[in-house]
Amino acid sequence: MVTGMAMVTGMAMVRQMALERLRCARGAGRRWMRVASDARSGGVGRGDRRRLEVSVSWFGCALMCLAIPAHAEKWQITPVIAVNETLTNNVFLSSTDPTSDLVTAVTPGISIDGKGARASLRLNYGLTQYLYAHESASNNRQNALTATGTLEALEDWLFIDATGTISQQYLSAFGKVAPSTANVDNNRTETSNYSISPYVKGRFLTSTEYFLRYTASTTSSKSNLASDFTTNQWVGRINGLTRFSAVTWSLDASKVNTDYDVGRDRNDTRYGATLAYRFNPQLQVSLIGGRETTNLVSLQDETHGDSGFGLLWTPSPRTKLEATATRRFFGNGYQVGFSHRMPRSLVTYTASRNVSYQPQGVGNTGQGSNYDAYYSIIAASNPGLSPDAIRAQVTQVLQDRGVPADGSVVNGFLANRPTLQEYQQISLALLGVRNTVTLTATENEQQPLGVVSGLTDDFSLNNRIRQRGFGVVWGHQLTGFSSLSLSLNQQQSVGFTAGSPDTKTQGAYLLLTSRVSPKTNANMTVRRVISDGVTSYSESALTGGLSHSF
Repeated sequence: MVTGMAMVTGMAMVRQMALERLRCARGAGRRWMRVASDARSGGVGRGDRRRLEVSVSWFGCALMCLAIPAHAEKWQITPVIAVNETLTNNVFLSSTDPTSDLVTAVTPGISIDGKGARASLRLNYGLTQYLYAHESASNNRQNALTATGTLEALEDWLFIDATGTISQQYLSAFGKVAPSTANVDNNRTETSNYSISPYVKGRFLTSTEYFLRYTASTTSSKSNLASDFTTNQWVGRINGLTRFSAVTWSLDASKVNTDYDVGRDRNDTRYGATLAYRFNPQLQVSLIGGRETTNLVSLQDETHGDSGFGLLWTPSPRTKLEATATRRFFGNGYQVGFSHRMPRSLVTYTASRNVSYQPQGVGNTGQGSNYDAYYSIIAASNPGLSPDAIRAQVTQVLQDRGVPADGSVVNGFLANRPTLQEYQQISLALLGVRNTVTLTATENEQQPLGVVSGLTDDFSLNNRIRQRGFGVVWGHQLTGFSSLSLSLNQQQSVGFTAGSPDTKTQGAYLLLTSRVSPKTNANMTVRRVISDGVTSYSESALTGGLSHSF
């Protein structure tokens, strides 16, 4: 009883603290977007510049302030500067009037990697100034941020996670798909996401565990075509053993409230119980039963059944299949994950049908799908290596072969309402002595949940949109200091309403990288991109760049 009261009281206090921090973050983000807009028009004074700098750096400072009291043992702070020159024959990606230009991109940035006994922080931030030799009216600045931090506030009980991202996101599935952020188009907008998530976990009655997490997040963009929104989420679980060693149980509950600046608010509450039986060390099945109350598809709350089953199969240390299927208010929902590892390769497959509030790229603080794949291969091949040593090897492999850390081939797009998303992805990663190959194929189909008020989006004219894409990246280490990589990709967006648009973009990229010195890298890229559909265009470009870390 005392433990329960302490847990509730502690979480209430932390929730209030989280909301206050998030309000500050959201206000800082709005001030930053307003000042950045003034900067492009030349109306920024010294005071505004100062507020701009404070707003941009708020999140990193907040995470560091969380981490410093926990006596971090290892901090690596690396300032970075990069300069790129792009010569393109179609800077505006126009189908009728292609314009050639020379684009200079200057990117000062910082990388922070800190880890201690009770805190960690990983942050990468860059501010890119684009300068156009002929079309100077298009000069602009773009932010890029990926940050995640964790603090163990009370030893082995209360933890706080915080994340932050700033990225370029597409407004429409059928608009232009830009091959580079140096291109100028009106289908992208800078989008930021910040979250803070305190949680507690522990054990009572010897064999029973509990977990309770609260997450507050805010998402905003610079475009008036996309609604900002704030999400508050509670997730709780109690699980334990029974007198029968093969039988386990759990009680789960979640509540999500999404507050849109334009349009009505949405909420979804789920609670249920799971009973699992393990036939042997390799096979476990489970039964799921519960209820769900939501207003995602109606103006009033409706209650539906939420039941199904689960499967966990691990026939060997190299192979794993995990799947759940439930019957929910929108029909059948599922989550499937499969992976099979060979000595120098990895095959993965994921599939899901679930509610989505934003594209995967928004709020994603992971290292990237290619990074994760090669981490699994290297970790399995070197069981004695520490996580830090494995991360160093993975980073070196990606740099030496010219392979991007993220292998995403479908960009997604912003919507002003929740959607029902049916997602599939299969990928293959091969790691050789001097060669790497990654193949990724993705299909993402979305349907709107409910009507939207105030703002329109792609679903105003399409009741279903499907995006398909594939990508192949071959990387070859030429010498100990240089590499060559070839990337081929395609993305297609299709609507299912009569007369819906259909857009397909194909690209080929050849990249040469070289390490000039231990802290300086040079690169040169040749690309050719062709797009057909609503916004047809073709573009050829040559890019060269230098980056230096201090």
